[in-house]
Amino acid sequence: MQRSRIVTPPKVRVAHVEVSGAPEYEQVKPKHARSRRAARLTFIVVLATHLSVLAVLFGYGMAYSGRIFKGVHVLNTDLSGLSRTQAQAVLSKVAAGYPSDSLTINGSGHNWTLSPAELGLAVDTNKTLDVAMGIGRDGNLLANGGKQAQALLAGTQVKPVLKRDAALVDKAIARIAADVDKPAVDSKLQQAPDGSVLITPSSSGTLLDRNAMSSALASSLASTPFAPLRIVMKDAAPKITESTLKDATAQVSALTDQPVTLKQGKRTWIISPIELRGMLDLYAPASGSGDPTVTFSNQKLASYLQPVAETVKVEPTDATVVIGKGTVTLQPDQAGTELDMPGTVAMVQKAVVSTDPAARTIELPVKPVAANVHATDVQAVYDKANALVTQGIRLRFRDDGYIMRGTAITGFLDVVRTQGGPVGAHGRAPLLVIDQDVLSNRIAGIAYNVNKSPSDARFRMVNGTPAKIAEAKEGYKVDVSKSLDSALKAIDIYTGGDRLQVDLDVAVTAPTLTDADLSAVNTPDLLGTGQTSYAISSPERAWNVGLGTRNVDGALIPPGGIFSTVDAIGDLTLAAGFKMGYAIMSDGKGGLTTVPAEAGGICQVATTLFHSVFWSGLPVVERNWHSYWIGLYGIKPTGLQGLDATIAPPEKDFRFKNTTGHWILIKATADGKNVTFQLYGVNPGWKVSVSGPVITNHVKTDPSPITDYSAKLPTGKKVLVEHAQDGFNATIGRTVTDSSGNAIDKWTAKSYYAPAHNRYLVGTGN
Repeated sequence: MQRSRIVTPPKVRVAHVEVSGAPEYEQVKPKHARSRRAARLTFIVVLATHLSVLAVLFGYGMAYSGRIFKGVHVLNTDLSGLSRTQAQAVLSKVAAGYPSDSLTINGSGHNWTLSPAELGLAVDTNKTLDVAMGIGRDGNLLANGGKQAQALLAGTQVKPVLKRDAALVDKAIARIAADVDKPAVDSKLQQAPDGSVLITPSSSGTLLDRNAMSSALASSLASTPFAPLRIVMKDAAPKITESTLKDATAQVSALTDQPVTLKQGKRTWIISPIELRGMLDLYAPASGSGDPTVTFSNQKLASYLQPVAETVKVEPTDATVVIGKGTVTLQPDQAGTELDMPGTVAMVQKAVVSTDPAARTIELPVKPVAANVHATDVQAVYDKANALVTQGIRLRFRDDGYIMRGTAITGFLDVVRTQGGPVGAHGRAPLLVIDQDVLSNRIAGIAYNVNKSPSDARFRMVNGTPAKIAEAKEGYKVDVSKSLDSALKAIDIYTGGDRLQVDLDVAVTAPTLTDADLSAVNTPDLLGTGQTSYAISSPERAWNVGLGTRNVDGALIPPGGIFSTVDAIGDLTLAAGFKMGYAIMSDGKGGLTTVPAEAGGICQVATTLFHSVFWSGLPVVERNWHSYWIGLYGIKPTGLQGLDATIAPPEKDFRFKNTTGHWILIKATADGKNVTFQLYGVNPGWKVSVSGPVITNHVKTDPSPITDYSAKLPTGKKVLVEHAQDGFNATIGRTVTDSSGNAIDKWTAKSYYAPAHNRYLVGTGN
């Protein structure tokens, strides 16, 4: 307790005042002074108290600036002192799965239970945090202080603000409506089995009051647990009743009692009364008042007429260029026709309102349809294609050339109509396209005749005197790919007229030897011998072996020269004196067969020459083996299993090189039994060592006879053209050493033979 202080009486205060020129003196009385002092003191105390409270409130508010005041909870979770971001993270976790209650709805004999997920219910964390952050901040300072104190001392629970998905709520209401709605049934016009028109009865219905249901849901979902709901139904009246349709039956009879006949040329279609009634449309006022209207449906009529339109339709024909077998034809365009659908619908609409049978018969209107491409649009393509086929294409090299025309051209030409084609007056004209694979094959076929290896000058002993019998020749190799590019470019810019000229792309190879010194020819020593038997050959084959042997006999090979068997024998044709024999060819199915061929049997000449070269030690430049093994070639004295050679110009040749440093002379004879080749020159002192043959991959043959037929043999003639022979692989090694024992050549003859069969050829020709 405080004691009262003794107050000293106030002193007299003197004020100087100018009044009538004479001074006065005024004394402040003690009683009044004490009252004023007490009032001031009370004011100061109250003011200090208020200021202290305000200071505390202000300080507490500042301490929680941007944070939730202490004691504020949401979903029993203390958010005291958290910033909005922190509270957002906490609330997002604790609000997951809230609310967990389901809403029950019943009525009209149904019960529905809707989960929060079906309604899209969830805590609206942003709005809930708005409320939590607003505790103690949404009034004046003193009111906020009171709420802050209440939260601090007793705690404040903030009710979560819920949000819902309006689309899911509408979907839930629609599902309930689907279960309980019983729509009203309108009266309708129906067709009886006898064709008469019936009026079906109308009936009232009941529908879910969706607006009321939506409001009730919003109210129930405002707080948890959710209050159960009961649906509200409302009556639904039919829009069209029996009385509304009574007058429509007369209109139906007038429109549909008689059929409508459609005609186009000799074809007729009848729309029966039943079909006509199926095309009617009934229009009634939505309110149910007023008279209904029966009309003939344009849409339904057009749908009915669609199959008729397809029957009537004649497609137009575009002008086009037709590539035939060696011919090019321009087919002109032809207009088509189609049903005038709008005109037909209008005519039927007019016919159905008439009771005159004649007026209910209609001649269908049609209209022309122009072609998209006219003859003028394809004329340029036709002119180009026709000129290529009739004038032809000349593929040339230097002064020589090969002309393709007719079927050789049409085989790779085609005309197509594509989206990228040139646009004519009426549509896209066709394009002339080239089958590059076919044209490439055509060029490859010509290249077959152009290609040849370079050939050196050839020499021969003529009547005991060395002579030059053939000049050296260049070699040619057609580049098919580059030649194809040139042909494509030339065809692309060709516009017709004269024959198209295309230069082949040819690589030229110079010969190695163009001349030699014949005075140096000296061949005293036997270098090597080859011998095979042809005693069992047919007369034609024996003739070919003899002629080929004679063509090689006497050949001279200069030092360093390469000998070509193909060049020495010459053309393997009937015109060159050879006869029809037999050769192994592809059967086109991945296999092999023996067929009649010009100069058949000539490979025995190449094989026997190969034997002499092999045993002499001369280096082999090119050697090819047969597809089948021929046992005669393996007989001693010079034969070994797998030691053979075949020629097939221009792809296959047997060639060897003279590395002795001196001339070599070939002496060859065919005496009707044996073919013998001897090589003469100057003995270089070589030694030939042979290893093998090594036989692997043995494949047994099937000895069952096989019969083929050929028009190249006279009818009834039967010839055994192939003997059964196992297939195998053979490897023969040869090493050549000089007089000092140094190896100067190592070479291996590798051969792969397919199994041969007992094959007979039967003639079907004249």
